[in-house]
Amino acid sequence: MKSKDLRDVVRRKYEAGDTPTKIFRDLNGALGLTTIKRWCKMLRNTGSIELSKPSGGPCLARTS
Repeated sequence: MKSKDLRDVVRRKYEAGDTPTKIFRDLNGALGLTTIKRWCKMLRNTGSIELSKPSGGPCLARTS
């Protein structure tokens, strides 16, 4: 679950000066620490969080 809301929370907390570990503790397991560290690195380098894949699971319904 990497919704836009979670990305916004991480961005706001990072810009407020929180460390990735503090953000991880505040989110109480909603995201992994590795994901938060990667997003913070993206924020530091580019200023935004760009996901490589769209959020959500794969579409499993098949129609003819």
